[in-house]
Formats: sequence, structure tokens, C-alpha cells
Amino acid sequence: MALSNRHAPQEVSPGGKAATLHAASTRDIDEQAALLRGWNQTYDQISTGSFRGGFLEAQLGPVLLFREVTSNALHQTGALPAGTIAVGVPLALRGNATFCGQPCDGTQLHVFSGNDAFEFFSPRGLDIAGFVLAESDLHGAFTPDQLETVLPTLLAPHLRPVEPRASWRMRRIFADMCEVITESPECGEDPLRSSLMLREVTDAVVTALSSTEGEKSEISPARRARVVRQARELVMDSPDLYVSVEELCRALCISRRALQQSFQETLGFKPTAYLRAVRMNGARRSMKHVNSVAEAATLWGFWHFGRFARDYKVMFGELPSEAFRRYHGPQESPNDSISSHNALKTLVSPVGIEPTTL
Repeated sequence: MALSNRHAPQEVSPGGKAATLHAASTRDIDEQAALLRGWNQTYDQISTGSFRGGFLEAQLGPVLLFREVTSNALHQTGALPAGTIAVGVPLALRGNATFCGQPCDGTQLHVFSGNDAFEFFSPRGLDIAGFVLAESDLHGAFTPDQLETVLPTLLAPHLRPVEPRASWRMRRIFADMCEVITESPECGEDPLRSSLMLREVTDAVVTALSSTEGEKSEISPARRARVVRQARELVMDSPDLYVSVEELCRALCISRRALQQSFQETLGFKPTAYLRAVRMNGARRSMKHVNSVAEAATLWGFWHFGRFARDYKVMFGELPSEAFRRYHGPQESPNDSISSHNALKTLVSPVGIEPTTL
């Protein structure tokens, strides 16, 4: 779907205003360069033919989501505001391209830093999405080891190898957030729900920036079962504080690889799958005592209600609204039922994002 002009009346701030999404299309490369606010960009068209571009952005608290589509090969130069870092993940990148002197193959992350300018020779049909965050927010999300090993590498723009699962997760979260903001702009007024969304974005970015295939376990076999038990206890005691693997790693002072090995060798499950099941069961139990399905979902760290409903049915064989009716009788308000949202299906796919057709 070609992005169309749609101007939103409000912008978001934590715990107050509605979250908004803005989309625009243009046939002028200077207008296209100006769409990313604060990036101080200049575009020069390299390939022949008329230019068409599209842009989408959504602001949720301190995090800016963006998606850019361009039809022609361009020479892009620019710089982010000081104190910010942007991480882009290509949705479509084919043909010769270089980013800060490095050849692009479409599988790497594009890391932009407010500490230095960038240069991007982009190919025809570029489609890229990403997130802009404050450096200070990333500092608080890194483990002590990551502060020493990962943070110094973010001081200059560069291409960064990434595990396929980590880049897929970034695409999925981008799609989910766009869907939620479009269907429920009031989510920005819900402090718990908006906090969960922001933390998952930050966690996804940190995980992608820190993903390495060769990381070794830092934990002895004797301690693995204890790590699994401690992780489960943290989630059970504070389900809204430990919704990601990275948050558990920081609390337990171990690496992501060590946590994964502990779960794999102790239970035969990945930590993400097991801990999600623990949270799903917690939400199921909470529905017996709360006032709505949405309340139960957010209490246990689920902010995308449509995805929660689908996953709940896969796990328990019924929709959460059906379970809620069994627990509370037939007086349920229609607003208590959570269903999947379809408004952005032409823009985003269930497992990621499909390139925009220009």
C-alpha cells in the first residue's frame, strides 16, 4: 500500500497524551529528506526517473518509530541530534548499496549515532524501518558487561551483523506498535501499557545490538537449575517488571547465552518460550479476579491485546474473552473481549512488515 498523507493532531508524552501515527508521501527528494525530524539530512538522486517516496513515524514517549520508502538510488548524508541513537532494519534492500563505507546486503542493522555524521548510498526500492532512542535509555538497558563491550561501538554510525531472530523481532515489534497505536491511540494514556511497549522496544534493540553467535556460557552446570528457579520466581513476583530475557539477565547478573543454556539444558525449552508460558498462565489466573481481560493481560506484561488473544487461544484452546465469561458469568461488557486488529494489514504482515509498493 502506498503511504498516503495523514496528519495526526497530537503527539505522545509518557503517561498523558494519546499516541499518534503520521504517514506522508512525496515526489520531491528534499521534502523526503526533511520528513525525519532533526536528522539534518540531504538527499541527492543518483538513478534516473521520477522520484516517489513514503514515510511513516509514530512517537511513543521517548521512542520514535520510523519507516522510509524511496524509489530511486540516493546519496544520503546527515546527522542525528546529539545524545540519540537510531537502529534501522531493512525491509527491502536490493542492489549496490554502502553505508558509511561498508557494503550493505540487507541483513545488517544500520546504526546511526548522534556523535557522528552518516553517509548512505541507498539503492532503488529501499524500504527501511527502525527506532530512535536516547543514549541514556540504552545505558540503563545494558548489562554491566554490555556497557563495556557494546556501548563503545555505538559512538559512530556503522553496519552491524545481527542474528536473524533478533532482526525479525524488531520488525514484528515495529508492526505491532504501529497496529496498536492506530487502533488504540489511548494506549499512550495508560502508564503501564505504554511502559511495557517502551521496554520491549528497548529490549529488542539492545538484544539486536548485542547478539553474537560465539558468546560462551559464563555459568557452571551446578548453577543452571538455580538460575531457572530464580528466573521463574522473579517473573511470578513481579510480572510487569520482568517481561524480557534482557531484564532477567540484568537481575541475575548473567549473560543472555548463559540464561538460554540454563533453560535449554534444565527444561529443554528456550527461556523466552518458558517464561512467556509462565506469564500466560499468570494472566489466566488473574482473569478470575480482575475486571477485564485487558487488565489481566497488562498485569502480566502483554501490551498487544490482539496477539495476546491469539496466543492465549493456541495455548488454552479458547479465547480469553470466553474464559472471562466462564469465570464471571454472562455480564461481561463487550469491551472486555480482545480481538486482533486488522486496520494495518495492508501495511504490516502478521510476522513482520512487507515492503511498500511505490
